[in-house]
Amino acid sequence: MNRSYLRLALAVVVVGLALGIVSRLPRREAVKPRVEPAAERVELVLEIGPGGAVDSDRDGAPKGAIVELRIVNRGSVARTLSLSGYEEKLRLPVAPGEIAHATFRADRPGGDFAWLVDGVPTGHFAVSGSHLEEGRQ
Repeated sequence: MNRSYLRLALAVVVVGLALGIVSRLPRREAVKPRVEPAAERVELVLEIGPGGAVDSDRDGAPKGAIVELRIVNRGSVARTLSLSGYEEKLRLPVAPGEIAHATFRADRPGGDFAWLVDGVPTGHFAVSGSHLEEGRQ
């Protein structure tokens, strides 16, 4: 009986020492979640003329913006519209007289993007902003 009390007292001392050591260890700061600002939305109207040329009301967007396209085919031939550098995000067939809609994120800064109508460059699009991620240098 005395031995069980001795074991219990020893266990209490060991647990107390362990808690004392753990409480003195340096604490990690809580990781704050990174809050992304709401993406800017840019509305863009593109008109594909009878010859296949693109006429746009705006030729660019800031990096990270959500670009909402409204494409109007004014010609009499079906056309396929895409944007160089963004072909995997934007490749859209547009029937004659049709108004098509598309959305993509402008996440690649640069000024060398071309609107492609049936694979032929017919207009210009630029994404302003830095190639570096925010907060990194």
